[in-house]
Amino acid sequence: MISPLLPAIAGDFAISIPQAGILVTAYTLPYGLFQLVYGPLADRFPRQRVMGFALSLFAIGTLLSGVAPNMPLLTLLRFLSGAAAAGVIPIALAYVGDSIAYDKRQAVLAQVIGIAALGGVLSSALGGVVAQWINWRALFLLYGVIAMLVGAVLLRLPVQRAASKAARSGGMLGPYRAIFAAAGRRAWELYGLVCFEGFAAFSTFTFLGAFLFERYGFDYGVIGLLLMLNGVGNLLASRWIGRLVRRLGERGMLLLGGTLMTFAYLIVWLQPVLLFFPLAMLVSGAGFAIAHSTLQARATELVPTLRGTAVALFAFSLFFGASLGTIAAGYGIERLGYVPVILASAALLGLFTLVAGRKARAAA
Repeated sequence: MISPLLPAIAGDFAISIPQAGILVTAYTLPYGLFQLVYGPLADRFPRQRVMGFALSLFAIGTLLSGVAPNMPLLTLLRFLSGAAAAGVIPIALAYVGDSIAYDKRQAVLAQVIGIAALGGVLSSALGGVVAQWINWRALFLLYGVIAMLVGAVLLRLPVQRAASKAARSGGMLGPYRAIFAAAGRRAWELYGLVCFEGFAAFSTFTFLGAFLFERYGFDYGVIGLLLMLNGVGNLLASRWIGRLVRRLGERGMLLLGGTLMTFAYLIVWLQPVLLFFPLAMLVSGAGFAIAHSTLQARATELVPTLRGTAVALFAFSLFFGASLGTIAAGYGIERLGYVPVILASAALLGLFTLVAGRKARAAA
């Protein structure tokens, strides 16, 4: 929800929009770092319990964000909220890995990500509308209440899953050492690739709402609706992942998804903006769903006995790259402007596509 809110938050605290962009890094950086804590916990304890506890902490941080009186405190609360949220979606993906055979897993993972994309769709649209007509703080309060209710449900669900013996040995770092010992080069390549994907795919996207606001003067409601189309593309593509992977294979999925994301950033700044920008958002969302679900499926099967830890490390790599990318994009926008940074993102996504396709062919 944060992208369409950045102009409103910046105006409220009398700072520039790139300065407000630190809220994204303040959330995504701990979101990635704390995967390293939750992964081994999810291998030692019931996954739903870990998710419920994490979501309850996230709810508290989000509620307090809605009443933060200044930017430093809001940044701190976003950091704490990101640290708590780290224990939700990656553990849900590990749960899918426990339950679904590999040949069907990518389609199911795509459905889970499609549901998450639906949340993104609603967040972008609602974020813009609320910022335009009410206040950005209202959205934090609303989401905090909803998260508290869902956390309570997760804590009450019946669970039954055997703990991993490997997760109980070697202390906190033991499971991670075991992953690299078991998977070796495959682990380094997978985690490095998804880190690069996060850097290329998420960095500039954070500032697209500000791009529309500053360059075209769109109001927050329109910005939210336009950014929402990224989630719509993700959601629509997720419905076809099962069929696509059977036809294209993993290498074809990575090449198609990466190409779509590259194309999206090449056209995002073209005129007329109300034709090309919506198309770019749809194509970008679809491309990310196609490429990322392929990498996710591999992460769930990298070391099956430590699936929670392996998927958490995968998510850490993605959001670590996204955090670095957001910092780099904000720095570039302040000095070069939006268009050069957008084109740089397209170039990076093209490089990701080439590298991912080559690695997939070697793995096959």
